[in-house]
Amino acid sequence: MPDTDRLIDSFAAMVKSRGVPIRAEDNASRLRAFEKKVPKRIPQSFESFLSRYSFPAFDVVGITLFDWDSDANQYSAEASAPKNSLSELLIPAGYVQIGRPDTGDFDAICFDLSHQAQNREYRVVHVDHEDILCNGKVRVTGELWPSFVKLVESALSSDDPKVYYDEPIA
Repeated sequence: MPDTDRLIDSFAAMVKSRGVPIRAEDNASRLRAFEKKVPKRIPQSFESFLSRYSFPAFDVVGITLFDWDSDANQYSAEASAPKNSLSELLIPAGYVQIGRPDTGDFDAICFDLSHQAQNREYRVVHVDHEDILCNGKVRVTGELWPSFVKLVESALSSDDPKVYYDEPIA
C-alpha cells in the first residue's frame, strides 16, 4: 500500500473516531465523473481519499469539506460550474472548490491547479467570495496548506483537529 493511501486511511480512521460517519467504499466511477468536470486531475492524496471513502460534509482543521456520499454530491455540483455560482469563475481560473471555512463563511477553500505541483499536490487556498460576486474576480486571500497531504498531516498531528459533524435532523 503506498504511503499516501496509508496516510489517508489514518485520516479517515481519525475523523471516524471523532463521530464522522465515513465509510470505505469503491468510488472509482464517481471520481471519474467528477474529474471529467475539472481542468486538471486533482491531487493524488485527495484522489485516494475520494476514490476509497464516502462521507457527509464535516469540519476538520478549520474547514468544512463538502459531502461525498452519493452521485449527487457537492464536489460534482461545484465542478459543473453552474451559472451564478462561485465555481463559474473559479473553474476557468484553475481553482477547484473542496469546501468552505468552518465559520459558515461563504468563501471558497480550493485547490490551486493554476501552478505546477509535484504529484499534483496543489496548494490549498482561501478565495474571497465577495470579490467573485461583486467584482467578477478570483482573489486568493491566502494559502492554508501547501497541499492536501499537509492538511491531513496537520489534522493527524493536532491534539484538537477541530473535527465536527452535524447529525442530520430526521
